[in-house]
Amino acid sequence: MIASPHNHVRSSVMRDDVKAATYDEIRSQRYEKRPPAAERDYGSCEIRQGRVPDHPVQSTFTASYPGSGAKMTWKLIEALTGIVTGDDHQLNGHANIVSIKTHYPSSEGKPIPGAENVPRAMLLIRNPLHSIPSYFNFIYEYQNNLPGHSTKAPLEEWIKWRNGNFDRQLQVWRRHAEYWMDTYDKLHRIVIKYENLIDDENGPSEAAKIAEFLNRSDGVSTITPQEVPCVWHGVIKYKKRRRLEEVATNSTEVATKSDEIQSKRGGPKYTAPYNPTQLKDLIQVLTQLLERYRDDKDLAPILVSYIDEAARRSNGENEDENTLVIES
Repeated sequence: MIASPHNHVRSSVMRDDVKAATYDEIRSQRYEKRPPAAERDYGSCEIRQGRVPDHPVQSTFTASYPGSGAKMTWKLIEALTGIVTGDDHQLNGHANIVSIKTHYPSSEGKPIPGAENVPRAMLLIRNPLHSIPSYFNFIYEYQNNLPGHSTKAPLEEWIKWRNGNFDRQLQVWRRHAEYWMDTYDKLHRIVIKYENLIDDENGPSEAAKIAEFLNRSDGVSTITPQEVPCVWHGVIKYKKRRRLEEVATNSTEVATKSDEIQSKRGGPKYTAPYNPTQLKDLIQVLTQLLERYRDDKDLAPILVSYIDEAARRSNGENEDENTLVIES
């Protein structure tokens, strides 16, 4: 079982100083502008299915708060390595696996006996503005006997659940990030930003980062760097590409279960709103994390972007009073 991490006391800093230093670093980077993923030619490549290896494999944890793209990342890891993945509940019945998907220490995950022998971890992180409502959609589907990743909860159901659970879930999100940041040091941990992984511009490089990290594990050999963009597009952008192809060919073919890689829930279309107090509390938690991990070049810029999005929404109109719902 993983030992509880020690709390590290870090000097408190002003948020503006932290942001200024981080932004200077981000702005010093230059990115070549490229056309959207749908317009690029990624060529053709094999999207490998995960198979049980015939040799010992050193596993890596893939940790995320629920609602952060764990299933999608699971499929990408299998395509990058050709090796089957598993989870902390061992639902697929395999033990010799490349990655162990876990939501621990949230209530959706559980401690794993022998976890101290897993040498590396990948923290998959998503803005709590979006991961918390995504988690609620999962709860709503489960409570109403609906298929997973099929239905977005009605707005009034979200607001009712949010008002009773937001404070606790925000702390669960925080503790999850702290747990994995503190349990594994920088040499044995990477942080993957969900928003980058699904982004046309940053997705291929984020997938390459995952491949390079997994390639360090004994018994794991990932695809070549040249193949990564094509495989990323085939897995992460599968449904978008499929819809474009169906429009072009006027096809009515339905995707099979194995094709269900990137979730697109049906139901009402809205951005999950928060009240002003909740947005303020969220910004405070993110800022405290930024002060604690200001020197981490992976996590700090991610937290800055999350704070900025929450601040923009906080400065706008009352979201509960101005949320437009479009029925699908």
